[in-house]
Formats: sequence, structure tokens, C-alpha cells
Amino acid sequence: MHRQCHPRLDRELHLSHRHRVQESRETSGYCSHTSADVLQAQQISRDLLPHDSHRDSVSYLRSIRSAYEEGSYEGMKTAIFPSYFHGKCQRNGVDPAGCPNPDCPVVCGTPGSLVHFFPKLRFIAFNHTRNTMQRLCSPGNEAYDRSEHAVVQAAARPRGYGYARRRVPWFEYAVTGAGGELARSAAQGRNLSYARKRNDESVKKGFEKIMKQTTDLFEEACGGRASEDGKALPKCSWEGSMKSYILTFP
Repeated sequence: MHRQCHPRLDRELHLSHRHRVQESRETSGYCSHTSADVLQAQQISRDLLPHDSHRDSVSYLRSIRSAYEEGSYEGMKTAIFPSYFHGKCQRNGVDPAGCPNPDCPVVCGTPGSLVHFFPKLRFIAFNHTRNTMQRLCSPGNEAYDRSEHAVVQAAARPRGYGYARRRVPWFEYAVTGAGGELARSAAQGRNLSYARKRNDESVKKGFEKIMKQTTDLFEEACGGRASEDGKALPKCSWEGSMKSYILTFP
């Protein structure tokens, strides 16, 4: 039988990968973009929102994670099938040894081919995820803008009169001699508005700087050595379980 891509393998492979990510998160708390999320949230808490916990900061990144989860399937499917794994495994009408299962040395659309070239499959999945996250974590897309807005709003939350005074230490100078509550209120409003705008811009720059680290954090979370080498990306491999799962397809 001439075999192309298994009609369900592409979707099931993607869903299985998502399951492995979830499984790793529940058992070890350390996995791919989940770990990158936590590290970024810790930086946001430390550098931009010192009054918030990193758990609060993780929630501000929810738009980006949701956008990835909602849009990753089609891109991942195309990256694997047919961009690399595609076509027939037969040569001169004969299946090579190991084709279609369990270990096919020919690049084609069979489960055995994915098993044989698993380091390539893993690298394809890593690159697609990395490129998608880089796009979503850069200014100019809706998910990024929503997350940025959430962080800016959190940074601007009032924390009492004393806090507002500390944000604009030159407030007293601005109203000295102005006379009357009206003058003081007007000066306070102008100065707080200016301080808010300046603070918002500072937070946006800080947020962008943190989010630019996404791809480096992702590679670090996967164990480094992003390549097609057999020992690359050890924390984002799940090689044994993924190969067993792939071979459940005929």
C-alpha cells in the first residue's frame, strides 16, 4: 500500500504533545513555555510590579498563552506535514525494511519515518513553538497588547496617598505658594497625569525588554542545545513515550 501521511496522525501527534506538556507541568512543574512564563512573571513582579506576586503576573500573560494554544495546531501541522514529512516510503514499488513501522529510514509520511527521524521531528516542533512565541511576545499583535495593557494597569493601581506623593516627590514644590485648595488640586492633577504617563511608558519599555527574552528562556527551559542532535533539548523531548504513541498508528 502506498502510504502518505496518516489521516489522523498529524492532529493526534499535536494533541499528544500538548498532553505531554500538561503532564510535565503537573509532575515536575518545569516544561517548555510554561517555565518561560514563570521566569518572565518573576521578572515582571521584581522589576515592574513589586507589590504583586509572580502568580498575579502570570495571569497578565494569559492572553499570550491563550493565543498560542488557540493557533498552534494549524501551524504545527503544516511544519510537520507536509513541509518535511510527506510522500510515499516505497522505492520501486517496495516498502524499505522498517516501513511503515516500526523504524523507516526514508523521509515520508509514515509513523516509522517519524520515529526514525525523531530528533528532526522534535526540532521542527521546537522551532515552530519558538517562532510562534517570539511573534506573540513582540509588540504589534493583539495578544501582546492585551498583556501589556494588563501590566500597565496593574502598575498604575493607587496604593494610598503616601504612595502617590512618593511617585511625584516634586509635588510640594509645584504647589508651594499657589494658594488655596483649587490651585493645589489643579497642580496635583497636572503632575499626577504627567507622572502617570511617564510611568506608563517606563512600564511598557520594561515589559518589552522582558518579553524579548522569550526565545532564550524557552531554549533554556528545554535544556538548551537547540539542534537536530539526538541529545538536544532533553527537557522537551519525551522521546520514549512519544515514539510509543506514534507507533500506535498503523
